[in-house]
Formats: sequence, C-alpha cells, structure tokens
Amino acid sequence: MTATSRHGLRERLRSVPLIAYAYHRLRSALAPLRARTVATPHGFRFMGHRSMGTGEFESEEVALVKALLAEREVLIDVGANVGLYTCLARSAGREVMAIEPLPENLRLLYANLLENGWRDTEVMPMGLAAAPGIAEIYGGGTGASLVPGWAGLPMRTLLRKRIPLTTLDNLLAGRFPGRRLLIKVDIEGAEHALLQGAASTLERTPAPAWLVEICLTENFPGGVNPDYAASFEFFFARGYAARTANAARRPVTRADVARWAGAGRSGSGTYNYLFSRDDPSA
Repeated sequence: MTATSRHGLRERLRSVPLIAYAYHRLRSALAPLRARTVATPHGFRFMGHRSMGTGEFESEEVALVKALLAEREVLIDVGANVGLYTCLARSAGREVMAIEPLPENLRLLYANLLENGWRDTEVMPMGLAAAPGIAEIYGGGTGASLVPGWAGLPMRTLLRKRIPLTTLDNLLAGRFPGRRLLIKVDIEGAEHALLQGAASTLERTPAPAWLVEICLTENFPGGVNPDYAASFEFFFARGYAARTANAARRPVTRADVARWAGAGRSGSGTYNYLFSRDDPSA
C-alpha cells in the first residue's frame, strides 16, 4: 500500500465517528510511548511536540517567560499542556503549579517532570472557570477548548471529555503569600470565564504578572470573541498595564482594544499579552 493510499484510508476511517473516536483514544494512549525524549536548548529533557523540543515553539513568548522568571518566584501554568513552560520554570529553580485537564496531555506532562527528576511539582488535573463544577472540553492536544463549537468542532463530537472545574481564586486562596507570581494562561478562548473566577488573584499584593492568550477572531464560533474587550478590561479596571508579549513589547491601551474590537481585526501582531501592575515596563 502506498503512502497516498494509506493516508486516504486513514481519512476515510476518521470520517466514521466511532472509529475516529477509537483512533483518537489509541493515539492518545500511545503518545507517551511513541514520543522521543530530546535534550532541549533550554537545558532540560523533553518529550512531546517536536517544535517544543527544538526550541522553535513560541520562541518570543519563551524568551519573555525566561526573563520574567528571573524576577518571579512561582509560575502558575494554566493550560500547561505537556509542560514546556512548567519545565522552563522548574529548570530555573522556580516553584510551579501546573494546571491541565486533558488526560493525554497529563501523561506527557508527568513523563517530562519525571524525566528531569522534578517529582515535587504540583499538578492540578482540572480546568478553570468562573465557578466550580463539571464541564465538557472539546478537541485535544494544544487546541482543546471549553468553548462549544471551538475551531468548528461539532458540539456532539466524540472527541469531547467531561472534566472538573474550579476557580483560580479557589486554587490560590491562602497560597504563596507575599510571593511574586507569574500566571500564564493559554486555554483556547476560555480566559474570560477564568478571569471571572480570579477577582481576588487579580488584587493580590504583590500583583502577579500575567501572560494571557486573548484571540479576537481565531477559532471562535460565530467568527468573533464576544468577550475580547471585557477580558482586557478585567486588567485595565484594576490598574494593570498591557503590552504585547512578543519582541516588540508594544503598549496596548483601552483605545487600541476598542478599535480592534470595532474593526474585527487585531493590530497587535500577536495573540499573547503581558499584564503587569507593579512594573508596567515588564
């Protein structure tokens, strides 16, 4: 059988829902066994996505996180996926709380922590939202989302899972008093709900630095993020300044956000933003 015919067979099988579901579950179960551990340019060993291992993945964001970790004591890694940013922080000697709900991602996250001997890392296998509960998450890998219809996935897709939810305020209540936190949030469109459950965290002293992915149009059902401006406003209303989380580190204002939301197109050049209250130039 040629490579082309094998590809065609796989695509036909994936079009049958039950077979597609079984295929996905099998790939997820085998992922830790198939993944090859590599030595990264960041100084730790890693298995999972090839670009994460080579240092090509989100290179500007990685450089920013490394710089921020020089002044921050704890990383709260929300949407930890398979652990790239968690491993970056642990390799820098920082304490980490890694938050990730997907079982297939958790398998590789655990493997990466164990491979590097970081057995004391705190992992929370759940999602974050405005209130505790149970929800369905759609899709898998780096693209799973709590948003129904995310990236065109049908709401009745078999590639959905039920996961427990809590709030960021609940997880951090009474934890890390007086310590400087870096909170990284990459949860595919669900950041507004997370921020609704993070009122106390936003008001912590010292104020955390936040690195948050906020998309305007990408992958949202209906073609636009209805909470785009409101997500920024959670920070602006509490005295945080915003910058693009890329090499430009461009300041972002309320007027910028309003203009982009009105035009239906962001002019920032990135999906990722840095919010800081105690050091606006960070």
